[in-house]
Amino acid sequence: MRNILWILGLGTLIWIGAHADAAIAPLMTAFRATGARASGYSVNDWVEVKHVASLQSLSQKLRKDLNLSGPVHKTSNVSYDKISVSQSRSGIATRVIVERLGTGAVFIVVDRTSSHGFFGLTGSERTFFDLLHPYGVVHRDINLEGLLPGHVALTAQKGIINQALMAVGATNVNGIAAPGYIAMSAHTPFISRHDSLEGHPVNMQVAVSYNSYLKATQVYVGTPLITVTY
Repeated sequence: MRNILWILGLGTLIWIGAHADAAIAPLMTAFRATGARASGYSVNDWVEVKHVASLQSLSQKLRKDLNLSGPVHKTSNVSYDKISVSQSRSGIATRVIVERLGTGAVFIVVDRTSSHGFFGLTGSERTFFDLLHPYGVVHRDINLEGLLPGHVALTAQKGIINQALMAVGATNVNGIAAPGYIAMSAHTPFISRHDSLEGHPVNMQVAVSYNSYLKATQVYVGTPLITVTY
């Protein structure tokens, strides 16, 4: 699970429920328990839209609502039609995608990444939820990223992950360990929404990996799973 690519409508994960809950606070608690320094975050929210006549008009409205002025990209083929616009300001990148699949299903995807610690995370989630909620059930992915100095040994990496999960009363579901990184998915009662992974509820994942370029150990805490490369 080192390189995770989410494709709407595919995969073994089944969404159970989503609403404007307090997912960020438990993630913060788990992250602080790792002792890592906050380095950035990413959020990715999406919704399936019913009864959309024009992707163009929907895209224009969303760009206006988010005040995005970046270039517009359009893609059209037999599998899907997509309109996207992205904008980067001071280390914060925001993108909105409107896509109609060959099946006729229409999705809105809004994501944001930041390299300035966790500044703006809560506001971003509120903005995205308020934007997407009128269109349907909002699916929300949040990733917190941080750094620990040096190369943390594998046994210590396991301890870091256990500390994070214990801080929010999370129960291990499954995990993977390989040279250079380790990840564990779990369920915590402090986050009300969850996915179902092979019949087990999952709403948190913690991963630790060494970055030889940075000469530091990277820490990731995400819900319901980490959706960035680690």
